[in-house]
Amino acid sequence: MLILRALGLLLLVAIAVCAGLGLLSRQPHFFRWAWNLFRYGVVIALVFVALFALERLIAPII
Repeated sequence: MLILRALGLLLLVAIAVCAGLGLLSRQPHFFRWAWNLFRYGVVIALVFVALFALERLIAPII
């Protein structure tokens, strides 16, 4: 769980850096990077939440 939190924090820092660079340089590819990182981060977080929920559902059966 500590690794997931560290990766989540790293993702937030990467998004903030990309957005900050986009604001400073006004180059749109930084905003695209930030948006893509955000989207993929949300998808990966939803997959982990689904796996945790599935584990909770299957654990009493086994």
